[in-house]
Amino acid sequence: MAGGEPSQIETRVASRVDRTIEREAMAGLRHATWARAIALAALGGWLLYFVHFPQIYYYLGILLLFVVIGFAYRIAGEAYPSQDWVGYVFITLDVFLLTFALLYPNPLETAPWPPQVALRLGNFPYFYIFLAGTLLTYSPRQVVWAGVAIAAVWSGAIAYVVYLPDTLTFADYPEWSEMSTSRRLEAYLFPYFVDVQAASKDAFVVLVVTGILASVVWRMRRLAFRQADVERQRTNLARYFSPSLIDELSREQSVIGKDTVQDTAVMFLDIRGFTAFAEQLLPETTLELLRSFHRRMSQEVFAHGGTLDKFIGDGLMATFGVPRKGPNDATNAVLCALAMRQSMQEWNAERERQGWQPIMIGIGIHFGPVVMGNIGTEERLEFAVIGDTVNVASRIEHLSRELHTEIVLSDDVMAAAHGEIGLNHPIFDGFREAPEQHLRGRLTGMICWVYSEEVAEEDRQRRVESIDLAPASD
Repeated sequence: MAGGEPSQIETRVASRVDRTIEREAMAGLRHATWARAIALAALGGWLLYFVHFPQIYYYLGILLLFVVIGFAYRIAGEAYPSQDWVGYVFITLDVFLLTFALLYPNPLETAPWPPQVALRLGNFPYFYIFLAGTLLTYSPRQVVWAGVAIAAVWSGAIAYVVYLPDTLTFADYPEWSEMSTSRRLEAYLFPYFVDVQAASKDAFVVLVVTGILASVVWRMRRLAFRQADVERQRTNLARYFSPSLIDELSREQSVIGKDTVQDTAVMFLDIRGFTAFAEQLLPETTLELLRSFHRRMSQEVFAHGGTLDKFIGDGLMATFGVPRKGPNDATNAVLCALAMRQSMQEWNAERERQGWQPIMIGIGIHFGPVVMGNIGTEERLEFAVIGDTVNVASRIEHLSRELHTEIVLSDDVMAAAHGEIGLNHPIFDGFREAPEQHLRGRLTGMICWVYSEEVAEEDRQRRVESIDLAPASD
C-alpha cells in the first residue's frame, strides 16, 4: 500500500464510524430539541417572575421562535439525513435570532434603552451556551460554522450600531488622551457611546473558543475511528492468537502485516471416523458437538502459546512460533498435543456417563520453515502459514490412523524439542520411534514418533525406579 493512502478496509471502517456518529448526532438532535424546549420554557417562567406585562410578551415571543426553530431543525434533519446544509441553515437562523433578541430594544417598553447600551449589558455569554450545544452534532464543521456565524453576525451588529447617527466612539474624541479622567469617564458612560474595541473582543474570543471546541470534536471522531479499528483488529486477532498476544499485536500491526519465513511447529488434528459418526446424529447435535470440540481444543492451543490457524471441518490447524518465534515452540506443541489428549479423555468419560459414544482424535506435528502472512484480498484477508512443513504435518496426522495412535511427531519435532529442553524430559514418556514412513508426494522416507499410553506408563515407572535406586546424597 503506497503513499500512505487508506486501504479499502480502513475506508469501510471510517464509513461505519461516520454512520454511527451520524446516527448518534440524530439521536442527540432529537434529545436536544426537547431539552431546548424545556430549558426555554423554564427561562420563560423565570422571565414571568421578573418582567412586567405587557413587556413580557416580546420575550415570550422570542422564546417561542427559538422553540419553533428547534423543532423545524429536527424535522428537516430527519427529512434530509446526512445533509450538512440543514445544520448550517438552522445554526445561522439561531445566531440571527439570538443577536436580534440581545440588541434590539423591546418595542413594548415605554422608554426602551438605546441599542448602544445593549452592547454593555454582558449578554454575549449566551452565545457560548449556544456554541456548546453544537457539540451534540459531533461535527467539527458545524461547530466551526456556528463560531464563525456568531463572530460575523455579532460584528455586523456592532457595525450597524456604530453607524447609527447618534452613536459616539473614540473617533469622536480626538483629544481623548488630553481629556481629564472625569471628562473621559463622563464620555465613556454616555448612553450612546460605544467602545468598539471592547465590543469586538467578544467576536475574537468566540473564534478562539470555536477552534478549541472544533479540535476537540475532531479528535473525538478520530479516537472513535481508531478505537473501532483497534476493536476490528482485536476481533480478527482473537480468531488466531492467544489473548496474551492480542494487545501486543494490535499495537504492532507490522508484526502480521509482512511476509516472514521462520521455523515453526505445525499441528493438525481431527476426529477419526467423523463422517460415519455424524450420520447417527441430528444436524443440530452435530453442530453443537463440533462447537464443543473446537472450543476445548482451541483453549489448549491458546493455553500453550499456540496460534489457531483455522478450523477444518471436524479438525483444526495450529502453529507454535507464529507470529513470534519462541524458545520452546516445539516443546509447547508436544505439550499441547498431550493436553488435548487428556482433555479428550476427560470429555469422553463425561460423554460415556451420559450414554454418548466416545470421540477419538488423531494429531500430527511437524517442525520446519514456513511462510507466514496475509493472504486473500482486502475484502477478505486471512492470516495464514504455508509451505512444505504444513503439507507434511497434514500427512503425518493421517498416519495416526495407520499407526493406531493418537499423536504422531516427526523426527524434526522431536529433535527440536530435545534441543529446547534436553533428551530426558518427562514429556517424552510414551513416545517411541516407529518404522520409517513414506508420505504421499515425498521421495524419501520419514522417521516418526508415536505415542502409547502403555509405553508412557512403562517410562514413568522406569523413571520412578531410577529415582529410588539413585544413591542418597550426603
